[in-house]
Amino acid sequence: MKGCVLVAMILLFSLNPLGGFAQGSEEGCLISSDNKVYTGYTELLGARLYSNSSSTMLSNNYCTWTSSSTVPCTVCFGTINALGLLCVGIGAYTVSGQQGTFTMVECNLDGHSWLFGAAAGLFGIFIIRRRNKP
Repeated sequence: MKGCVLVAMILLFSLNPLGGFAQGSEEGCLISSDNKVYTGYTELLGARLYSNSSSTMLSNNYCTWTSSSTVPCTVCFGTINALGLLCVGIGAYTVSGQQGTFTMVECNLDGHSWLFGAAAGLFGIFIIRRRNKP
């Protein structure tokens, strides 16, 4: 019986076609208004100025980003000058965000409710079989 439970658990976790347990993470500057983590930066004397040229968006089935610790950061929507200190160019502007290592948070648990139902059903079957044995 223990072998059946082990096989069932392995099947539940390994055959999940939606990749519900996979998580992405990225290090950079998060701008919460557009849910992007900007990863490319120029650093001078410990101060980072992030560029809008490279960023990571949320994957499908993920709602938001989370991080254990963050510090303020700035993203340049324009061109970063040669010294890496200023955001320059016609129409250039900066946006403040939070710097850290961010992990994607899955939002759609309803799509995986069949996993919870299957696990509860298997558990119930084993409990009923155990009680009905002489």
